[in-house]
Amino acid sequence: MCNANRSEVFKAKEIGVYHAMNQTTRRTYLFGIDPISERDYSHRRGWYRDRMALLACYFCIDVLAYSVLSNHWHAILRNRPDLAAKLTPREIAIRWLSVTSRAKSRNKNGGEITEAEIAKIVNNPESVEELRERLSNISWFVRQMCQTLSRRCNKEDEVTGHLFGNRFKMNRLPTEEEILAGMLYVDLNPLRAGLADALDDFAEVSISERLTTLNDEAADLESWLAPLELEGEVDGKQVLVTNTLTAAEVKKRVRKREELSEQLGCLPMKLEAYQELLWHLAIQSRPELQASDRLPANMFRHPMKLGKTPVNIEELTDRHAQMGRRYASPVDLQTRTAIQRRQEADAESIPIDNTWCAF
Repeated sequence: MCNANRSEVFKAKEIGVYHAMNQTTRRTYLFGIDPISERDYSHRRGWYRDRMALLACYFCIDVLAYSVLSNHWHAILRNRPDLAAKLTPREIAIRWLSVTSRAKSRNKNGGEITEAEIAKIVNNPESVEELRERLSNISWFVRQMCQTLSRRCNKEDEVTGHLFGNRFKMNRLPTEEEILAGMLYVDLNPLRAGLADALDDFAEVSISERLTTLNDEAADLESWLAPLELEGEVDGKQVLVTNTLTAAEVKKRVRKREELSEQLGCLPMKLEAYQELLWHLAIQSRPELQASDRLPANMFRHPMKLGKTPVNIEELTDRHAQMGRRYASPVDLQTRTAIQRRQEADAESIPIDNTWCAF
């Protein structure tokens, strides 16, 4: 069965939330520890996270959730054509040149951007509009992310060829319920894979970063991740704008991409409730975590609601099962079979990322 055309899934002129993922090729473990060669590739997960954070500062794309495991990555992304439409031609040129290799620059992806490079784009209205569309296009966001990562991994391995198998998969999440299910699925990947025993026990997953600001009174607006919720989206109060940015600050303070009044939260749900929901689903997948000393003592004392609607745990579990089947393929089945044989041959081996066969 052929994959759906991108134009059927992605609506470039509409704000939408999408679940994107891709799997590596060349054997299995290119972001983790290879059980055969015992070579550790886990440092590459940091490369992926850092590249995505950089792109999120320049693209008009919000990162709602992400996870990078041993052989695949997931991301929940939201395109923002409304923000791209407000950019000046000069801002578009600076943003694009900041994230792409420049053929005539000695230091590709480095060095100062010259006025000649900016003028070449600004003086071409067709080029400006094409780049404006690219800056809010998830396909271009993933392309800039994966191409750079592929080159870096190939250079380290002294090989050539593809790092990822097929083109990345992408599905639209049209409702708040689907967005919640997708974010939970992504944030739970390390726990379900046996690579972590707590939500903050794995570095390259969005929930680990979010929990560092759990005790803050307000949403963490400094982070490159989209805030889980904006105060006004939960309690009905107006969101306060503490400061704004000018075009001159684009290069100096890339972590503050837009005016705070233009930020969108992920869900009408407090981080505390989201954390409890993650633990609830994690224990369903791995009952032994109930005895873990990493499980906070005050869990499961508050109602878990999406806005004003109670969350249906059974429905979420069913949706996660559907997601697991959706991203599976015959090639993945062969990989899972090989993983299972390795596990049976060596019960004392390192943790195996088996999220592909969790459902």
